[in-house]
Amino acid sequence: MFTQTWRTHWGLSTDPFACEDADKDSVLGRVDPAAVHSGFDRIFGDPASPAPGIVFGEKGSGKSGLRRMMRRRLAAHNEAQPNARVFVVEYVDFDGHIEALQRQLTGGKRRADADQALAAWRLSDHLDAILSLAVTGLVDGLLDGKLTLGPPAAKQLVDLHLATALYYRSRTRTPSEALIALARQLGAPGRGAGGSTIGVTLLSLLSLAVGVAPFVAPSIPELADWTFLTDNRGAFAGAGAGMLAGLWSQRAYARRKLRLSAIDATRALRVISGDHEPLLRVLSQMGAKERGELLLPHGGEEAVRFEYLQRVLSLLEASGHNGLYVLVDRVDEPTLLTDGGDRMREFVRSVLDIKLLQHPGLALKLFLPIEMESIWRAASAKQLKRMRLDKSNLVPELKWTGRELFEIANRRLAACTDETSRARSLSDLLGDDLPLEHVLESFNTLATPRYAFGFMSEVLLQHMKDLPEDLSAEDGRWHLSLAGFDVVRASWIDRAGVLRRTLN
Repeated sequence: MFTQTWRTHWGLSTDPFACEDADKDSVLGRVDPAAVHSGFDRIFGDPASPAPGIVFGEKGSGKSGLRRMMRRRLAAHNEAQPNARVFVVEYVDFDGHIEALQRQLTGGKRRADADQALAAWRLSDHLDAILSLAVTGLVDGLLDGKLTLGPPAAKQLVDLHLATALYYRSRTRTPSEALIALARQLGAPGRGAGGSTIGVTLLSLLSLAVGVAPFVAPSIPELADWTFLTDNRGAFAGAGAGMLAGLWSQRAYARRKLRLSAIDATRALRVISGDHEPLLRVLSQMGAKERGELLLPHGGEEAVRFEYLQRVLSLLEASGHNGLYVLVDRVDEPTLLTDGGDRMREFVRSVLDIKLLQHPGLALKLFLPIEMESIWRAASAKQLKRMRLDKSNLVPELKWTGRELFEIANRRLAACTDETSRARSLSDLLGDDLPLEHVLESFNTLATPRYAFGFMSEVLLQHMKDLPEDLSAEDGRWHLSLAGFDVVRASWIDRAGVLRRTLN
């Protein structure tokens, strides 16, 4: 039987179980968002009071599916609570950050190897990556008209422009373009530089006047008797030239000092490659007093990053957001991390810090591979105190029962049918000789959504292959049989065992 014939009979728009990658799973986006693992609420928390959440799970256990459901729940919350929204970013693409650090460690001449880069990875690098995601999302939202900031206070304007110069990385516009657009929309960040420029201009004119006065005095009747000018032309010319040279030397020195500050701050952001010119432009718009009060990143200082995190949270609050949700996932998928367990372990360990996990206004949600569980299970007392995972809404392992997987399967099937469909639940597809308890036990053995649903997809495919195309609608062979189910079951249990031993 052709696949479409079988689906049409049951009223299925597509295979409910075909996709094995949560981020490419179109059915998952239509599944009732209430259909989640029993530990979801512990990880999710309350958007009104942002808090951390951590879950460990084997490959295929549904971590990315939970992340997608979390995004949907947060979107629903934001729609229902427009005055208490949360800002959401996904920290899931790590290779670009690691490659930037590889180049940074060698001065851009070549790439350091991944082991060297991961050994050098610090908490400040995670903070820089998270700040880049948050600032880019905020600025793009403001410039695209999706967010509003209202008339910002002077300090907020400075914070926004500084954060943009340092952390903005977007595919739609450069940092310089974003700064120009922000200045047009909300205003420039500094006003003190104007007075400095006027002062330099006036002093330059004064120096020029001193130097040329002896030469023009004879042609001015009112100054014709001022012989001391003409008698000391060389002295006045030298004084004027000296004043002008000193003035512009001082200005050049100040400009060079600003440039070095911008270069130092930009280089400190080791995991987000960028140019120092946007930051230099922002600093140049400020007066000396304003610049003296600024905090710029230097080296691996964590305190400055946490200060920027707090300022970004304040900007988000001004745009109507109650907090920042950072969803961390797919740690076991970037090639630079998956080549060795130690690399991944060092990368994850550096983010498990109580200062970050418990930061007010931040909800760091970590969806981590099960092999990283040893980070806290084998940790020393000192390391555990640094992590304090006991305060972080920890789910030690994402385990599913056969009944949970069956209920999720029903919701997936419902997402591919309508009220007129013959199949509204998985039970409707089972033949008289295939008991529900056998299906539940099979799901319990396979234990993860990826294996259970991949198995069901193949059960359906193999079943319809053996049916004639002209099967009457009343024929009992439309339903799944025990014999066909068990043939596929045996192969999938073997396959799942091999994959578990290989991947986890």
